[in-house]
Amino acid sequence: MPTMGVPLLVRLQAYIEPLFLLSISVGYLPITLLFHPLLLITSPSSFRSKWFENFWRVIGPKMAASEIQIDHIEELLSRAHGTVLELGPGAGDQMFHYKKNQIETLYGAEPNAFLHPRLIEMAEKKLLGKFIPLEAGAQPGSLLPALKKAGLIPGTATSLPEEGVFDSIVAVKSLCSAPQDQLAATVAVVQALLKPGGEFLFFEHVENDTDSMTMSYAWLVDWIWPVFMGGCRLKGKVDKVVIGMGGWDERRITTIGDFKGHEVFRYVKGICRKA
Repeated sequence: MPTMGVPLLVRLQAYIEPLFLLSISVGYLPITLLFHPLLLITSPSSFRSKWFENFWRVIGPKMAASEIQIDHIEELLSRAHGTVLELGPGAGDQMFHYKKNQIETLYGAEPNAFLHPRLIEMAEKKLLGKFIPLEAGAQPGSLLPALKKAGLIPGTATSLPEEGVFDSIVAVKSLCSAPQDQLAATVAVVQALLKPGGEFLFFEHVENDTDSMTMSYAWLVDWIWPVFMGGCRLKGKVDKVVIGMGGWDERRITTIGDFKGHEVFRYVKGICRKA
């Protein structure tokens, strides 16, 4: 996709977007420090989680209402059915897309415990008690112990059930925050946790690999981006990981149509059915 001829002003507008989000996150740092000074001393990791919760409480609903993304996410989450696992649901801002008559139980693996009260509140409004939070990330070392604790996997099991556990597994702009060196193992566990015919439904931002100038800019910003954005990376590769693995009966991964090639954020939509 040729993009080197993009007007400079258009490029700058695209490059300002991540800086704008960074500036908002930075603004919540002194606010969090003012109200939780001891948390920084006693538990720096908890302080970072609280800082992100303060930031996401404001930004999350705005991003969920994005006109560019909302229909794509609706298409995916409206497919979810049966026993569902959502990886990184945050504060539940996307939960309104689920069709509650299709959901038996929704498990939400959210590592930031400060987001859980709002997440549970949203679930009570939208899913009428069909939600169970898990304090866990998407990576196997965090997710699998939480699933055992919840009784979804036998505590003594040394391998995952051959029949799977979930009918649908969902990720919406969350796998960018999973440890990228464990992403292949994470997606492999996702596939193993699906029942035969179950679907992995994801909407994620991944790296721009079409424009050298944007790739260089994203590389530079990514040095500080994870610190201020809850561990998120601008160079996510979930699309490449999924494409490179077998075991799918059907695999549809597309870049959403608003992407012109020079943007820092490239969003992909995926529907993958387990064989």
